[in-house]
Amino acid sequence: MSSSQNSNLSVKNPYGSIGNSFKMKRENSSEFEYRFSGIKCKCDIESPCQEAWKEGTLDPGRRFFGCSRYKDPSKRCNFFLWVDPPYSERARDVIKGLKMKIMKKDEEIHKGVVEYNFVEKKMLVLHEQCKSLEKKNDELVQLLQKKKRKVFKYKFLFMLVLVWFVMKLFN
Repeated sequence: MSSSQNSNLSVKNPYGSIGNSFKMKRENSSEFEYRFSGIKCKCDIESPCQEAWKEGTLDPGRRFFGCSRYKDPSKRCNFFLWVDPPYSERARDVIKGLKMKIMKKDEEIHKGVVEYNFVEKKMLVLHEQCKSLEKKNDELVQLLQKKKRKVFKYKFLFMLVLVWFVMKLFN
């Protein structure tokens, strides 16, 4: 099938209107666009196409049509129609393995996030300590400069006294 050709696949709805169909349009060789229209449940409401991802689902990711009122047991009609054919045992094993890998990666990501948050908090503490030490350092530098000025004054005074003493001695 070329990328510009369309194909229509009709699925007869045993519970709803006769004119309902499931349409699939191939947009290009790498991308499929699925268009679902007109599938109605016994309630005569358009049924949404959903994916089965609940824990324990035999074919996770398999698409189906179901009653729009599925969340309200008193109003739903229990309409259900698979869109995709059942998966092979191999496909189920592969999907199960991939889900396990994803769960493992999610755990690693969670651990990484926890570690990142710990390191980030530690860095904030260290940053505050660094700012405190910089402030102390600035204070000590100022104190040292004052001491140096004082020492310079004493040295200068000592030199004056020494010069005065030497002058007195030779006079």
